[in-house]
Amino acid sequence: MNAIILAAGKGERLKPLTDTVPKPLIEVSGKTLLERNINRLFESGVRNIIINGSKMGEKIELFLEKYQQSVMNIEFINEGEEPLGTAGAIFNIIDVDLINEDQFWVINADIMTNFSFKSISLKPGIMGHVVLVPNPEHNPNGDFCLDGDRVTISNNQRYTFSGISFFSIDCFKQSSKRYFSLADLLNEYIDKKMVTGELFEGDWLDVGTFDRLTQAEKICTKKSNE
Repeated sequence: MNAIILAAGKGERLKPLTDTVPKPLIEVSGKTLLERNINRLFESGVRNIIINGSKMGEKIELFLEKYQQSVMNIEFINEGEEPLGTAGAIFNIIDVDLINEDQFWVINADIMTNFSFKSISLKPGIMGHVVLVPNPEHNPNGDFCLDGDRVTISNNQRYTFSGISFFSIDCFKQSSKRYFSLADLLNEYIDKKMVTGELFEGDWLDVGTFDRLTQAEKICTKKSNE
C-alpha cells in the first residue's frame, strides 16, 4: 500500500514553537507527530510513504534519514517556502510520478490516531473515501454528512473530516481543475455522489494548537501509566 503524509503546514497557531521547528516534528511525549504517523502506517502494512514539506522542509528531510535502512520506502518532496495546499501537494506528487499505485491513503501529519489503514479498494465510479469523526470542541458544526456510505453536504448530522482519506489517482487526473484545497476537490466529487465515507470513533486528535498539544501529552502520559 502507498500513503501520502501531508506535512507542509505552516503551524501558525503553534507559534513561536513553529518558528524554529516544522509542525510535523513537534514532539509529544518524546516522539514527533510525523514519527507517530509513520509508525501507525507501518503497523497497518503500509510500506511506501511519500511526505511533502515546505517551510523548514530540510529539517524534515534530515529527520527522515533515520529510515534509510528500514524496510519502508520513504520519499520526501520539498515544495519550497510556500506550500502548495493539501490538494496541490497531491497533484504535485502525482506529477513527479511518486505514486506507483492507482489508489492510496492520505493523512495529515498533525493528527494522532489509532485508525487502522487497512487495505481497501474503491468501488467503480468512486473517486475517494473519507474518514469522519465525531465533532470535537474546536469544530462543533462538522464538515460533511453521511447518507449510508455516501458523503453529502446537507443540513443533517455533520461530522468532522479527520484528515484521513483514501483516493483513486483518477480523482486528481480527472478533476475539472487543479485545486489548492483538498476540501474543494472533495466537494466537486461529493456533488456527483462519487465519495464514500465512514465514521471512526476510535482515538483521534488534531494537534493544531497549544491546548491540544497539552491534551496530547496528557493522553500519552495516561496511556503509558495504564
